[in-house]
Amino acid sequence: MIAAIYSRKSRLSEKGESIENQIELCKQYGNNLGITNFLIYEDEGFSGGNINRPEFQRLLSDAKKKRFDYLICYRLDRISRNVADFSTTLEMLQKNKIEFVSIREQFDTSSPMGRAMVYISSVFAQLERETIAERIKDNMLELAKTGRWLGGTPPLGFKSVPVEYVGKENIKKMYKLEVVEEEINIVKTIFSLYLEKKSTSTVSRYLCSNNVKGKNGGDFSRNTVLQILNNPVYTFADENMYNYFNNLGATLCNDFTGEYGLMVYNKREGGKKDKSVEEWIVSAALHPGIIPSKQWIKCQEILNDNASNPAVRSNTSKHFLLSGLVKCGNCGSSMSTWSNLNKRTNKLERYYRCELRNRASNRCSTKMLNAYAAEEAIITALKNIDTKSIVNLYSNDENSETTKLELQNEASSLKKTLSANNKVIQGLVRKLALLEDLETLKLIENEIKTVKNENISIEKKLSEITLSQMSTEDINEKVGNITSNIKTIKQFFDYIDDIEIKRSVIKEVIESITWDNEILTINLVGANQSLSI
Repeated sequence: MIAAIYSRKSRLSEKGESIENQIELCKQYGNNLGITNFLIYEDEGFSGGNINRPEFQRLLSDAKKKRFDYLICYRLDRISRNVADFSTTLEMLQKNKIEFVSIREQFDTSSPMGRAMVYISSVFAQLERETIAERIKDNMLELAKTGRWLGGTPPLGFKSVPVEYVGKENIKKMYKLEVVEEEINIVKTIFSLYLEKKSTSTVSRYLCSNNVKGKNGGDFSRNTVLQILNNPVYTFADENMYNYFNNLGATLCNDFTGEYGLMVYNKREGGKKDKSVEEWIVSAALHPGIIPSKQWIKCQEILNDNASNPAVRSNTSKHFLLSGLVKCGNCGSSMSTWSNLNKRTNKLERYYRCELRNRASNRCSTKMLNAYAAEEAIITALKNIDTKSIVNLYSNDENSETTKLELQNEASSLKKTLSANNKVIQGLVRKLALLEDLETLKLIENEIKTVKNENISIEKKLSEITLSQMSTEDINEKVGNITSNIKTIKQFFDYIDDIEIKRSVIKEVIESITWDNEILTINLVGANQSLSI
């Protein structure tokens, strides 16, 4: 038998069992059931509010392929806190004859009572989730009143320092931001340059050319500059900022006297994308303000104007088939698009150029890549590649044709041995019923035990072979998908006029392309090897 183990933990919570502990406990439970082979699925940093989690989706796909007999999890809400999602998942498992076990609640769906209790518990799990959400919102408002830093990597220009304060019963500790002088000077330069140049690309180019580094020693990209300009933490909690965020519908805390800086709470959804400003809680903080509020607001106005009135060249990617795919083979940077209408020839010149060299020409030697030549070469390569070459790009020693045949033959031989052993056991059991001699009985019992132990070893080996065959099936599935997509390119690509549709078709096949001044290297999606042209 093979069991799947699913573990999930949100990074937002430091409480509860770690993913490693969840898996170890599930393995121990599986061993008690006689299971020694496991498929592990781990999602870290994902909420149980829905099932849109990468590893959980892979688990569902494997369940429909009947790749395991049991699904074991540490706790019921690791699967989902949503009753409808959990019910759908459980029905799918039952349809594929897969038993579900939750070791914390001791629920096993192999019994009617176990199935009933699982459904009841899932209802309470959803109720708990909704209650927690309300509690978090209330707690966030109380935390905002303190103006403290809640943790994580401090923004450029600041460091996190502990501050002790008197609680209801004892001395407690919280954190606030403290200025780092050499870093905050970079922040001031960024705001000053942006007000002058009105371009995040120009600012990042200046910083990169002058070898100015960020907090972790990385180069400043356009997006990094944009994040700094958008961050309210740098400005003052004064009347201007109060009116600014009040007009946007944010919840405001503490007195905006202009003495301190700003802190924004409840800004991100699951620590990733920003929520709408109406959900933000904006508070006067404990750290000093750095950028005058009028200057900060002016930067926001310029950013909004640029977003609503993009420059002509900012949309040139619509002319580039490989936009977002090409990387520099020298420094690893992305290669952006560049175009210019040659007035003499009246032809649009198009190139891909290294982002690092564009910002600092002295730091990378990769030449610009002619877009016309590159796109033609890539499409020609995809049209000319055959199925055997595709298989070779995805193959490895474990999924070679010889190995697959060996696994099949070994599995067939083991199954025959298992069947023969079971017949031997049946025969020995029949003899036991007829014998009265104790010494002979003991000999036969020992023989039965020996054959059973051999069967356990055979079943374990069969499970291992099954896992190896699953890996081969996954490779074959990838090859099938890529072959089908390349066939589409061969048959229909030339008849598609929309560049966006063409690009989406290409991205179904190509994960990335590397340029090193001489060779284009194509990395197909999920392949083990690259194709060089």
